[in-house]
Amino acid sequence: MPKESCACLMRRQLEFERRRQIKIQDFTNWVVSKEDLIISKLYWARDSRSEIQLRDVKNLLATEYDATYLEKWAKELRLELLLRECSE
Repeated sequence: MPKESCACLMRRQLEFERRRQIKIQDFTNWVVSKEDLIISKLYWARDSRSEIQLRDVKNLLATEYDATYLEKWAKELRLELLLRECSE
């Protein structure tokens, strides 16, 4: 299995472990972390250059996030250039 595929599978498992359960009145649901959402959107936009995904990433980066985690996985998944573009 290519290194990138292994990294992607590992990150998906970590994403699942990092999710949070929220409750609003009588409704309970699981929510992915902000950093994992950013990584997923970068991954989806990597080939398509989707303006919607990239705009979402820029908006998410405008507020607080775990930069160490985000940069680690962007590097592992070869998304660091796209992350840098969205950060500017």
